[in-house]
Amino acid sequence: MNWDDLQAFLAVARTGSLRRASVELAVSQPTVARHIRSLESGLGLPLFERDRDGHRLTEAGAELLPEVRAVETTALRVERRARDKIRGLAETVRVEVMEWPAALLARGLGTLPTGPRVELVLSGDTITQAARVPEIVVRHRMPPIGEGLTWRIGSIACAVYGAASFADGRALPLERADLAALPWLTFIAEQQHYSAMQWITELIGDRPAAARMSRTDQMAAAVAAGAGVAVLPCFIGNALPGVLRLSPEIAALQADYWVVAREELSNNPSVRSVAGWIATCFHEEQMAER
Repeated sequence: MNWDDLQAFLAVARTGSLRRASVELAVSQPTVARHIRSLESGLGLPLFERDRDGHRLTEAGAELLPEVRAVETTALRVERRARDKIRGLAETVRVEVMEWPAALLARGLGTLPTGPRVELVLSGDTITQAARVPEIVVRHRMPPIGEGLTWRIGSIACAVYGAASFADGRALPLERADLAALPWLTFIAEQQHYSAMQWITELIGDRPAAARMSRTDQMAAAVAAGAGVAVLPCFIGNALPGVLRLSPEIAALQADYWVVAREELSNNPSVRSVAGWIATCFHEEQMAER
């Protein structure tokens, strides 16, 4: 049963004429008549009788009117709840994101458009796994087809960083053999699958790390203290006092990041606003690196 047919039925019942119903619904009079014929054909019952004063309900139409009004009430309740959901999203949009882009987005929170607020949660964080599903996920590399609406937002440049003493007067960037001989700060064994870890393992082979840690901010602090060298996002490494970029940007680690929004929220203004802000943060960072 077509909801437009039911709306036309209710409008004619309220106003008593096709003309007044067409004004109420902001459609043409023939359109209202077509919806009435469609409903009557589907039900197999005449719903209106026409007289010189307009249209009045038949006995069958009068019996069905309360039921159709109940349908209208339910439909309006659905629309109201949908509007409430949109208003709720205008308050907070949850973004699930990996550690590097989380740091990048945190730097850009001051440029967030007026309206929605953002809640950043780290991917895989056990504290948030049982909480509400995020409206947006930022993924590394192209997501599977059909996962949701996606936007390619760019990449994050990274390089090897360390204290000036590790350059030892040599020209920068260092050769691979020189990089391999340095004391390395790496991620813990549970994070061996990280692309940065795989790149480091290929570089240093079986040499033990100087230290292992689970977070990039810990590595950045250790690098700044001269404890070793590490792969860091350029926007973090470049800002560390007394630290040098020891390698070129690592092209093998510059895979694209993608914004993935739940498909049913694709037209939600708050979700679209936050997705656009994420893309802008990535774009501005890439421009700063050039």
